[in-house]
Amino acid sequence: MTGRLEYKYLVPDDRLPLLRRDIAPYVDLDPFVRHRDPAEYTVRSIYFDTPHLACFEDKIEGIRIRRKFRLRSYNDPASDSLVFLEIKRKYANYVSKDRAALTHAHLEEFMRTLDVDRYVVSSSNLSQRRDDACRFVYHYCRDGLSPTALVVYDREAFVGRFEANLRLTFDKNLRSICLPSLDMLFCDSGFTSRLRGYFVLEVKFYGGLPSWLLSAVRRYSLARMAISKYAICLERGHAPRCFRPDIRGIRNRTQAATTPSTRESVCA
Repeated sequence: MTGRLEYKYLVPDDRLPLLRRDIAPYVDLDPFVRHRDPAEYTVRSIYFDTPHLACFEDKIEGIRIRRKFRLRSYNDPASDSLVFLEIKRKYANYVSKDRAALTHAHLEEFMRTLDVDRYVVSSSNLSQRRDDACRFVYHYCRDGLSPTALVVYDREAFVGRFEANLRLTFDKNLRSICLPSLDMLFCDSGFTSRLRGYFVLEVKFYGGLPSWLLSAVRRYSLARMAISKYAICLERGHAPRCFRPDIRGIRNRTQAATTPSTRESVCA
């Protein structure tokens, strides 16, 4: 697999002002946040998994080729809010993504009928987006996917001023709810806080890291880690070095929530 590289670092919160200062000469704010105050946005994702949590288990076992399935939206709900069906693929450090949009108002009806042609939002590359949505529906039916975790965090996003393909984000205030319903995508209460005292630095790029970013990583002794927000949000403790979850109860409830008769009626 070729594509964009993704590196992740777990960083203490007290390093955030210093990192902002150090990267400032080399980055610009993501266009999406330039007119927001504060200059950040909220990422909201409902992750789906199999009755036996295969996606989670693949991550914990270090499988090099794996997928994650999620519904993703941003900020607070509005009449025109979009929700994205996503399949994120990973091969070692390389990532790619299938993505198709539908309106939040149609989300529950889409998940009930799985009618791609009716609900996927038109775009200039509608054929590709339709194919991406069909892939999501295929796995939803074949693998018995159901919602496992609502994962929410606040993101500061930057793009390279001199490296056109560089994207850098600070993902803060990670929080989650296990076994959410679809109507909880924009909820603001009932969360468990994760990674207290830390944030996740993500770097997406092609080729190699620029020297100024390597210098910052060395300056603060940051170690690249295989961090999965989804996996962290299923784990028992809050310690940043502990990624071993207590998932027996989640697995049992996920299996109980899977209703083959209902799923077969819309996936036939």
